[in-house]
Amino acid sequence: MKKLLLAGIALAALGNVSALAADLPVRRAAPVPVPYVFNWSGFYIGGHVGGGWSDRCLTVEGFGEVGCNDASGIIGGGQVGFNWQTGNNFVFGIEFSGSIADLNGDNTSGTLPGGWYFSSSGKSLLMLTGRLGMSFDRALFYVTGGGAWARNSVDFYDGAVVATIDFDRQGWTIGAGLEYAFTPNWSMAAQYNYVDLGDKDVYFPNPDLFGSISQELHLVTLRLNYRFGGGGPVVARY
Repeated sequence: MKKLLLAGIALAALGNVSALAADLPVRRAAPVPVPYVFNWSGFYIGGHVGGGWSDRCLTVEGFGEVGCNDASGIIGGGQVGFNWQTGNNFVFGIEFSGSIADLNGDNTSGTLPGGWYFSSSGKSLLMLTGRLGMSFDRALFYVTGGGAWARNSVDFYDGAVVATIDFDRQGWTIGAGLEYAFTPNWSMAAQYNYVDLGDKDVYFPNPDLFGSISQELHLVTLRLNYRFGGGGPVVARY
């Protein structure tokens, strides 16, 4: 009888302990933060401003090369593009940019008769380029290259009359840059481009001369981009 009584007391005690344990709050493990990994993938849009230096040389039939002028000035515009970042931090991209240019230069020396000269100006520049880069978290080192199209104006003075012609030309570009993302969506970049526009045949209706103009450009721009997507906030894994 005593044994049965002791067994009943023990069972009742165990039941009370189990009920008390069930009422205690459950402790969950602390969340483990996922390391922040910046990603350059996504569409972006932005603007740029900078300076340019241009070397334009004029050749005229019957006179040969009459001289070159070193044109310089400012350049500014906008760009839109897309980047794709791989798992090993390579970044591939494509970009289209358009710029308004003010690159002017004069030439008064050469083999033309006395008093003749030419001046030239760069008005606009379009570029469609590819991009290959290496990402170091928020920093991106890249090279770029592709096609270039420009709008130029040339004034030719024969001692009495100024002949002005506007014309389009096309060529290629290659460059490099460094971009840094100071927020998940905003980044700044410094970029250099060399642009070769080759030779362009031109005709001056007065004084009725044919010739050609060769042109090379050196551009340095600062760029501000806003990217849709890419790096995001730190998230917690439970």
